Amino acid sequence: MGLRAEWSISTNRNNSGFGSANFDGKQYDVVSNDGPFGNRLGYLWIEKDNFYLAAGKMWSAFYDVPEFTDLFHTDGARATSVYTRTGETDGTYRASEVIQARYKYNDFHFALQTKLTGKESIEYDFDSDGTADSSLVYKQVQAASIRYMTEQLTLGVSAINLMFDNNGNSESQLSVSYGFKYSFMDFFLNGVYTRAKDLELNEVNNQFVHSDGTEAILGYKIDSNTTAMIGFNHQSRSESRFFDLNYYYASISKAIKSLDIAAEYIHGDSTNFNGSDNKEKLLKLAATLNF
Repeated sequence: MGLRAEWSISTNRNNSGFGSANFDGKQYDVVSNDGPFGNRLGYLWIEKDNFYLAAGKMWSAFYDVPEFTDLFHTDGARATSVYTRTGETDGTYRASEVIQARYKYNDFHFALQTKLTGKESIEYDFDSDGTADSSLVYKQVQAASIRYMTEQLTLGVSAINLMFDNNGNSESQLSVSYGFKYSFMDFFLNGVYTRAKDLELNEVNNQFVHSDGTEAILGYKIDSNTTAMIGFNHQSRSESRFFDLNYYYASISKAIKSLDIAAEYIHGDSTNFNGSDNKEKLLKLAATLNF
């Protein structure tokens, strides 16, 4: 039995209480807060033999597979629809107010998750004027995953099902993510494909997005503390014949005792909903201190 809590420190305030459409991936790994501190995780857990049970705010069962390619420090994870403004409520990454059960049988790992709160309302402020333009009410949210894990190979599938009222219309949508991890000597190759339904909104027409996303990473461990990676994210959406998300990444990171540092290059070559170009060329530096 144990209790885990984790907080983040940020100079950015994020306390509007509104959600909005978002396709920025890991860049939106932000915790809602009223000041510099935000509650990232907080849950009570018990464990006996191969069975594990937890309640509170924790990493989602759905995230068990998308995390295969969520390895970059500053960006990435744009194509799997896990990092969204309503992701904590949906339960796609850090899931809030959930019960989660896990069980291990030989090389197979199983997880089940459900929300505790019942009906919960989310409001969307598309034009950022402080007034809700749309709202939905969650009725039920369940998630599950199955992973086959060996020293060299991991295969997995995870799913999340949302049941909600969208401006008076009852809907139920299932999103599924498939992935693998393979390592050979000092190299590793990870890949994820996700068919996501109703996890993100298109702010142009206030409709949910159905997307197909692919992410892949090829990495090389230069030594025990240094890793180089290249990767890409691609996503298309059935609601837009123009939209085409493409991001390419190159990264090198090093662990120095409790400090992790990284340099990452991000190249974006995408097309927006309206057919306009969306191009980016960025170099980002990151440092993480664990204590």
